[in-house]
Amino acid sequence: MDDDVVDQLKKVQVSKLTLGLIGSIVFVSAVVTWNAAQLASRIDNLENSVATIEIVDTSNLVTTAELLAAIQAIPEADLSDLSDDLEDLQDSVASLLLDADKEPEWVEDIEEIQQRLEEMGWELGDLWWRTDMNEQACRSKQWCDDWYDENW
Repeated sequence: MDDDVVDQLKKVQVSKLTLGLIGSIVFVSAVVTWNAAQLASRIDNLENSVATIEIVDTSNLVTTAELLAAIQAIPEADLSDLSDDLEDLQDSVASLLLDADKEPEWVEDIEEIQQRLEEMGWELGDLWWRTDMNEQACRSKQWCDDWYDENW
C-alpha cells in the first residue's frame, strides 16, 4: 500500500478544535430541529382551533325580526308593570346618587372614639411616667427599696 494511506483507525487524528466545532454544529442543529418541531405542533393546534371556530352553528341564533316579534307578543299589562318597575328603579338610583356625597353619621362617632383612644394613650403614658417617678423616689429610702425587692 501507499505510505499516505492510513491503514488503521487508531492512526486517525482529529484536533480538539475540529471536534468542538462538529459538536457545536450538532448541538445547534438539534436545538433548531426541536424548536421547529414545537412550532409546527403549535401551528397545527392553531389550525385545528381556527377550523373549529369556522364551523360555528348559527342556526339557533335569534334574528332581529324574531326578537321584535317576541317583544310585540308581550301583553300590554306586562309592559306597564315593567314600565312601573323601571320608574321605581330610576327613583331608587336617583335617591342613592343624591345621598352618595353625604358622609355617613357613624363616621363622626368613629372620629370621636379615635380621639378618645388617643387621649387615653396619653393618660396611660402619663400614669406610667408618674408611677416610675414615684418608684424612683420611694427607692431612695431603704425601707421602700426593701419592700419593692420583696414584693416585685
